[in-house]
Amino acid sequence: MPRLRPFYEVPLSSWKLLDNCGSRGAARREHRLNGRARAAEPVRRWLLNELVESYRFPADWLGTRILLTNHARTETPGTDFSGIAVLLAGGQPFLLLSAQAPGHAAAAESVLRAAMLDSYAAGLGLSSDGSEAGTVFLRRRFDTAKCDYVADIEVYGGYQASGQTSTLFGHAEGTDDTTGEALAPITDRIGNLFFEVHSYIRDIDGLHADEALDELCKLLYAKLYDEETAPSGVGIRLHRRLYGTAEEMAAAARLLYRESSSGASADGGEHGDRPQGVFSSPMRLSSPALANAVEALQRFSLMRSDVDVKGRAFQRVLGPAMRSGMGQYFTPEPVIRFIVDVVDPQLGEIILDPFCGSGHFLSQCLEHVRSHASGLSAEEIQGFAFRRLHGIEKSDRMVRVAMTDMRLHGDGHSNLRCTDSLLDFLNYPGLEPESYDVILTNPPFGSLMTAEALARLASFELAKGKKTVPLEILGLERCLQFLRPGGRLAIVMPDSMLTNRGTRYVREWLRLRAKLRAIVSLPIETFCPFGANIKTSIMFLRRWERGEEHSADYPVALLKVDSVGYDSSGRPSGASELPDAVIQLRAFFLQEGW
Repeated sequence: MPRLRPFYEVPLSSWKLLDNCGSRGAARREHRLNGRARAAEPVRRWLLNELVESYRFPADWLGTRILLTNHARTETPGTDFSGIAVLLAGGQPFLLLSAQAPGHAAAAESVLRAAMLDSYAAGLGLSSDGSEAGTVFLRRRFDTAKCDYVADIEVYGGYQASGQTSTLFGHAEGTDDTTGEALAPITDRIGNLFFEVHSYIRDIDGLHADEALDELCKLLYAKLYDEETAPSGVGIRLHRRLYGTAEEMAAAARLLYRESSSGASADGGEHGDRPQGVFSSPMRLSSPALANAVEALQRFSLMRSDVDVKGRAFQRVLGPAMRSGMGQYFTPEPVIRFIVDVVDPQLGEIILDPFCGSGHFLSQCLEHVRSHASGLSAEEIQGFAFRRLHGIEKSDRMVRVAMTDMRLHGDGHSNLRCTDSLLDFLNYPGLEPESYDVILTNPPFGSLMTAEALARLASFELAKGKKTVPLEILGLERCLQFLRPGGRLAIVMPDSMLTNRGTRYVREWLRLRAKLRAIVSLPIETFCPFGANIKTSIMFLRRWERGEEHSADYPVALLKVDSVGYDSSGRPSGASELPDAVIQLRAFFLQEGW
């Protein structure tokens, strides 16, 4: 039941609170109100009193963080809000109260719904006409333009006093849940942290696994920003100790996320395809889900956590979410590590994945260079992470995943672009053909590009005279366009491109533009756990240098891998043959060169 005292029990003497909540005095305020709003004024006085007396909101907030408002966007033109807004310290409302004259409960609720939907962060509201039957409590659903009825709003301070923080992860050594000081790094002992937060999000809001992953990425991005920008001696903003209600904390998290997204890209912010745009999508989490997720993370420092531990923790979420709904973007980790180990990217090379999906080729390149960083300074590694790793991905959701993953791996997210990698180069400000030393990629395959689809893309030699072209063939040509002469390419392709009579023209075209160095045949179960039942191989090539003789007489390494360490369902199946294949190919390149 609502904690509101009956309207008639509120003493008139307490209504003086209204005068403390405005800036120009009651007489001037009364003059501005129309007839209906003036009739609602006693109800608003009553709600204001109850907010302080019954719900325990601080009286010293009156006039600063508890303000009267007579305007809101409504579905009914000319309807005054005649309400109260309770603000965060930064000035944005997190709680709204709507008052209407007695007998106008429906109008109060309608105005409240419109005001809540017009707010970026407010997720809880109360509307009343002064009667018990005409008083309702609403919680906003941020994934839709709807509100749900709830039993009551929160008593201020009860959230802090309850001490109800997450107990899923135990107590981390060196943390203080009261002050938030000495945040602990994530360790392997609590390596399920992100998975459990993902479960909160998924279960409380009923989201699909890939949708919950998207919201987790937004929250982790905001938390990283919170830790990076926290003033010395002040501490982070995403912590329960700062807020008197869960709703207040959830609203603060939404605003912090919006603040973090405004600076998501370290460079090139003038271009619409730069990554800050992908975090312009607001958080969709309900306040309960968001508050629970923040509580679970608040005792830990992402910045102080070991890169490998953070990466493994994120993988525990990413793998299942990919398999459940985003498999078309997923390249198995063993295959990624194999390709990166064979190509052996170096500190001074510029690397691109034009179909980067979750960005794992790029983050693995960063790990590879870091693990071989003997004699390299931290500044050199950081320079590689920020300036040498580039990715292109059409899905904004996947760019969010890639940016989050790369930040957890030590950054490198700044050069991710959210755009179609098959457009004319005029669409890519600052991105030129023949600019990359290494390209590692797994382009999407299995889709036929029709004449209508081809009409919106760049002009491709392999599409001339064709009514339809497999998408992976266009991807192959685009990779060669991006690659500088002498640059190295590793690309996953369906076996049909290597063997079918209908793709012979592709092989002839490729022979004139690149030197094939190795083909590694993968078992059919490689992509089965991720929704692709197709036989594939990895091609390793080097683009011919300008003026280099296109000889057809040179050795090519051919390897067949029968086990990648798991079966068609993703269960472990014994030792993988990929590590031995790395040794054989590295020996081949050492002897024959690229």
